Amino acid sequence: MNKLASLLAAALLLAATAASAAQQMLDVRLVKLTGNGTVTPGLESVAAIIRRNLPYAGCALVDQQGCIMPANATLAFKGGYTVTCKTLDGAVGVTIQKNRKLLLSTAVTLKDDTPVIIGGFDGGAKGAKHVFVLQKSP
Repeated sequence: MNKLASLLAAALLLAATAASAAQQMLDVRLVKLTGNGTVTPGLESVAAIIRRNLPYAGCALVDQQGCIMPANATLAFKGGYTVTCKTLDGAVGVTIQKNRKLLLSTAVTLKDDTPVIIGGFDGGAKGAKHVFVLQKSP
């Protein structure tokens, strides 16, 4: 009977591990938009969207955090930013603060692994802006 119990426990552990591995993640990246054309590796798809829609040629990764979907987390970023993500019906509610001051509260719909870019906050350097990029990952 001990062997049966051990096998059952091992099977349950394996099933739980497989289920947690299948959980989707929400990646949230703080990105600085620049005019110099340099792009941090891994941000090429974001840079393409930026170049088509905004007057910036480059982007640099400042910080990156993530949480498990469905989202219900507050993430702390460099520069005093916090991003709170909460899964709603078919969307993700996003609240962005800097040094506890509300900058933006909105809801976004994430499709597949397409990045969603929100923000446009002062990036400190002359003409630079900060945006947050939300993206589902497997």
